[in-house]
Amino acid sequence: MRQLSGIILTCMVLALCGCSSGTAPEQPQKLPSFTLSPSEKAALDAYYKNILNAESLADKAVKLAKDEAMNVIKGGEGSITLASITDKAKNESLRAVESLAQANVPEALPAEVKSLLKDGKNDLIAAYTAHAESFEAIKSFIAEKSPMALLEYRNKSSQAQELLNRATGKLDQIMKASETSQQQ
Repeated sequence: MRQLSGIILTCMVLALCGCSSGTAPEQPQKLPSFTLSPSEKAALDAYYKNILNAESLADKAVKLAKDEAMNVIKGGEGSITLASITDKAKNESLRAVESLAQANVPEALPAEVKSLLKDGKNDLIAAYTAHAESFEAIKSFIAEKSPMALLEYRNKSSQAQELLNRATGKLDQIMKASETSQQQ
């Protein structure tokens, strides 16, 4: 029994510490400033707002579920509603995936900008898919106390965060390049 407890504790510590992918972060391509017509700027702003709206509800649910899950992982008492919180986070993540998949990149933008927008959108879709999978894993961990489920949760959660950071970098790069050109 002591050995089993030791193994579980070791797996939990490894999961909490995380695993490095061993690869260097992707360096964003340098986007030159560009000038947009008022209609192109409006289309870009509308697209950006659409993306932010898709993320908004999912982000709140994800944060709440992650906080609650970390409390349980660290040995705290799980709330009675943890299962419903993780279900809601998973469902909101999947709704964000659907909404993002339906968002169309404005065609009137320069090719480099459209390419970055599409890449950023794909990263966001992959990130919220990974979040949904991580919440399924945390539900398995809570139900079965399986260290493997905890590792799966940690891996999927880390993957989702990396993808979110990458997507945010791409979208910010576009917005900064368009703002810089508008100020000149």
